[in-house]
Amino acid sequence: MSAPKKTSDIVSALNDFEDIKLTDKMFGKFAEHMYTLAGVDLPLTPKNHALIRNRIVKLLRRHSLKSYEEYWAMIERGGAELTSEFISALTTNMTSFYRESNHFDFLTGALPELSKKFGSDIRLWCCAASTGQEPYTIAMTACEALGDQYKKARLLATDIDLQVLKKASIGTYEEREMQGLPPAQRSKYFEKVKAQGEEFWRAKDQIHNMIRFAPFNLMTPKYEFQHQFHVIFCRNVLIYFDEATTKKVIDNLTACLAPGGYLVLGHSESGNVKHTHLKPLSRAVYQKI
Repeated sequence: MSAPKKTSDIVSALNDFEDIKLTDKMFGKFAEHMYTLAGVDLPLTPKNHALIRNRIVKLLRRHSLKSYEEYWAMIERGGAELTSEFISALTTNMTSFYRESNHFDFLTGALPELSKKFGSDIRLWCCAASTGQEPYTIAMTACEALGDQYKKARLLATDIDLQVLKKASIGTYEEREMQGLPPAQRSKYFEKVKAQGEEFWRAKDQIHNMIRFAPFNLMTPKYEFQHQFHVIFCRNVLIYFDEATTKKVIDNLTACLAPGGYLVLGHSESGNVKHTHLKPLSRAVYQKI
C-alpha cells in the first residue's frame, strides 16, 4: 500500500494548476463555444477571464490534463458527456425557494382565474429549473391557489444543465438548500429522510408528481410543443444573453404562450422586453394580448 500524500504535496499539486495560463485566444474559444451551445455571452473582461479560468481549471484536474489546450482538444473530439460537463461548469446556478416572492403572490391570484377561463389543465413551464427550488415553489403555489383542483396544474421544468436537472428531478435537499422556504410549507410539502447517516428534505409526491423534468436548450431555433402554456417562468436567464439572443428567446417564449397567459422574468430583466404582444402588468410580469 502506498503512503498517503502529504498535505504539502497536495498543495503543491494545486499550485501547479494555478500556474497554468489561460491565453486570450483560448478564452475566446471557450467563450464562443459556450455562446454557441447555450447563448451565454462572455465578452473578454477580467471578471469573465477569471470565471472561465477558475471553472475550467477544475476540469483539468478531473481529467488529469496539464493545459487548457488539452481540454479544448477533448472538446473538439466531441461527446455528449463532455458537452454536459462544459455547460455545467460555466453555468451559474443561483436559486432558492420563493426567490423574488412577489411573482408567487401574483401566481396565487392568477391561477384560479386561469382555471376558470381555460377549464382544462393549466400548463406551466419553468424553463430554467436549476436545482429545482423554483419549480417546486411553483408547484406549492399551485396547490395553495387551486385547492382540491391542484391536479389541474401540469408543470414542465427544463434546464440545459443536465447535472442540476438530475438533482431537481430527485427533489432532495440539504438543510442549507431549504433557505427561503417557510416552516408551514416545509412541513406540508417536504419530508425528512436519511441517507448515509445524514438527514435531507425530500419533496412529497403531491408536488413532485405535478412536475415533468426534461432537458431543453433555449437556443433551440424554434420551440415546438404540442400545446401552448398558460404561465411561463423564465427568470434570471436573459441577463446572460446578448440583445439578439434575448429577442429571439422572447419571441419564441411568446409564441409558446396562450393568449391571456403570463410570462414571468427576473426582476433585473424587465427592460429586455420589447414585444407588441406582451403587456406589462407588474414587476417583470407580462400578459400575452
